[in-house]
Formats: sequence, structure tokens, C-alpha cells
Amino acid sequence: MYFRYMLVAFLTNGLGAFGLRVLVGMGQAELYKLQYLAVWYLAGAALAAAAYLLRRTRPQSREMLVALAMGLCSLLGQLGMALALAGGVPGFVVFPVATGGGLLLVALAGVLIFRERITMWGYLGVAVGSAALALLSLP
Repeated sequence: MYFRYMLVAFLTNGLGAFGLRVLVGMGQAELYKLQYLAVWYLAGAALAAAAYLLRRTRPQSREMLVALAMGLCSLLGQLGMALALAGGVPGFVVFPVATGGGLLLVALAGVLIFRERITMWGYLGVAVGSAALALLSLP
């Protein structure tokens, strides 16, 4: 089940950044960034609630705190990207710094702090993330 949850988080987080890129491309980031983020994160909360309802279990308080902290960090990161993009910082600067920085930080922390070995799937994940980053950074 954990793998499914991580897959949903991976896809929805990536789609959130893609949506910001679309808003910037349409010239609408300044007007609709808060509405976009509100709908996106409310939909994510509804999806998570649906997953728990389907399992017919109640989340533990620790799970709720971790989920809330992760959601808040994600929201603040997306809001920071939206504000930078709406403020005129070019996407080819914002996306590599915000997305690539997180990708690099997580990979380095896993290897250096937690002594994780990167498998073929890990390298593939970094490669796919880097390719997506490159596509989002195109003018």
C-alpha cells in the first residue's frame, strides 16, 4: 500500500508544478496562483481521505501530523514557485532551483546520511526527474 501512496504523491506533486508552468505560459500566474493551489491541495486532501475511507480505517494521529507537515511543506514550496514565477523570475531559473534542488537534496541525504544504496530503479527515478525538470525549464 505504501508504494501506491508514494506513487500518488509523486504524480500529484509533479502535476502541480506542471500546472504552475501552464499558468505562467498563459500569463495567468499572477491572477490565479492562490485559487490554483487551493483547488490542487483540497483535491489532494480529498484523494487521501478517499483512500482511507476505502480501507475503512482511521488514520493515527502521528500519520495525520506527518501528512499535515508534508502537505504544508509542499504547499509552501509550490507557493514560493508561484510567487517567483508571477514576480517575473523566468521558469528556466525557478524550476531547476526548486525542483532540482529538492531532488538533489533528497538523493544526497539518502546516500550520505542514511547510507542508502541507489539501485537501478533509483537511478532511473533520478533520470526521469531530471528529464521532467529539463522539460519544465524550457522557455
